Amino acid sequence: MKKFRIGTDDFKEFIEDGGYFVDKSLLIRDIIEGNKVTLIPRPRRFGKTLNMTMLRYFFERSEESRSYLFENCAIANYPDYVQHQGQYPVIYISLKDLKRDSYEHFIEATRVEIGSLYKNFAEVQPVLSDGSRERFLRIIMEEATLNDLYSSLKDLITHCHQYYKKPVIVLIDEYDTPMIEAFSHGYYDKMAGFMRSWLGAGLKPEYGQVLFRAVVTGILRIAKESIFSDLNNLDVASPLMIGPYADKFGFTDPELSLILSAFQAEDHAAIIRDWYNGYSFGGHTIYNPWSVISYIQAIPNPPGPKWLNTSSNALVYEELEAGGLEIKRDLEVLLAGEELRYPLSENITFTDIGRNTVNIWSLLYYSGYLKAEDPQSDLRGRITYRLSIPNREISYAYEHFIESLYRNTEGGLDSLLNSFLGKRPILQIGPVLQDLTRDLVSMYDLAKLPEAVFHAFVLGLLANLRTVYEIRSNAEAGFGRADILMIPRTRDYPIAYIIEFKTTDGRRNTEISSKALGQIKKQEYEAALSNAGIPDDLIVRLAIILQGKEVRVETG
Repeated sequence: MKKFRIGTDDFKEFIEDGGYFVDKSLLIRDIIEGNKVTLIPRPRRFGKTLNMTMLRYFFERSEESRSYLFENCAIANYPDYVQHQGQYPVIYISLKDLKRDSYEHFIEATRVEIGSLYKNFAEVQPVLSDGSRERFLRIIMEEATLNDLYSSLKDLITHCHQYYKKPVIVLIDEYDTPMIEAFSHGYYDKMAGFMRSWLGAGLKPEYGQVLFRAVVTGILRIAKESIFSDLNNLDVASPLMIGPYADKFGFTDPELSLILSAFQAEDHAAIIRDWYNGYSFGGHTIYNPWSVISYIQAIPNPPGPKWLNTSSNALVYEELEAGGLEIKRDLEVLLAGEELRYPLSENITFTDIGRNTVNIWSLLYYSGYLKAEDPQSDLRGRITYRLSIPNREISYAYEHFIESLYRNTEGGLDSLLNSFLGKRPILQIGPVLQDLTRDLVSMYDLAKLPEAVFHAFVLGLLANLRTVYEIRSNAEAGFGRADILMIPRTRDYPIAYIIEFKTTDGRRNTEISSKALGQIKKQEYEAALSNAGIPDDLIVRLAIILQGKEVRVETG
């Protein structure tokens, strides 16, 4: 029985254990043909570590031959590239475990991590000068000074080249993990200074033949001025770019067909496409590999969020929650299943994420929460992209975000949803909405565009019902546009809803309610529901009236 070996991201262990390998070995060819230093940003769990360890076992010099690991791989058909196998000293380090709550604790952990790395190259000591040997031993003994750590990558590259008489390959996996943690815990500037010194000193272009290739992976491309200011030899293999790396992370359509055939799961293709497809890297349709693997291994169990449960979504949720009015209105568009168009920044500046809308959407894209397609130049010459939610799994992520906002409103959200599901009287949504609005909606935002902000707020709440309702925002209906239409997806919940929002200064409450309900009838918004086969007696018309932070709901 074939197995994917979920959780095994060491290539050698994976192959020796008989894991089903989706062949990405031509990445080796791309690296050999590529730039001196390459940064490859991709979302988490998209195969970065497995690919990096594959590169390690291919290039790394060792006493025993490792050619058997690649006998059945595509790279074996390219003898010019196979000549590079086992020829280089390889410095491999992953920073994924260097997440600490303070800069001091990060430095302590880094002493241990780099000390362990140096121990792998203890044999180089005979060629070192006395001063270099003293620093080498301090690092091995985990007694490195801060200056020792700053220069540790550069020094190790130099030592390896000096001893082995070969150019060096450097592989740094998940370089931005400690950066993200530093941002969350308030020591980002110190961390940026360390990484700028450590990476900049080690990967500078003037090393010439000392460095053969360096590959750096992570989720984000952090702004060059923050980290990579000294690396004018850096090539960034952005997922937005057409190029050789575009199909090397995640599963393509042809690869998925082979997987489904191998596991006799061809009849699950539509489910996988609905739940886990939707990414677009360099023009390739890409499936989330972790989710596909997890689903196939769990057959006959039903689909569900797989990737979302593998790591914290705290940074994404924090930035969405802190976003201003524009973010809230754009979320309304996404939650309605519609598209946005924005430029994306390939240089994330953490300190500006919350103050720059482009940075928030860029963070969401690079983290795997958005799909970007159809690049076009706007009037200012910027490249903009059509942004949308990739698939059903990521829809759950946004729903989880909404739930996280209301986790302290005990019973409030459930009561609201139960009213729409017919488990509570429909007019009880008035008091429930009142409580949620009082506790969660900012008067600062309401003062600017009260109806639009409240519309987005309610739409976010209703997103939790997307599995049983098709929810349309500002949808064409009859002779106008309905604020919200809720069309049943299942016979279990047959009631359809038309919702119209109005704001008032409080002087004509009854008149405003009548106007809202009258607008629904006059514009014949129910036509969209009738066309969907819903009889009039199963259509509920709601007027939701907002006065400051006071909410009133009427039906008619």
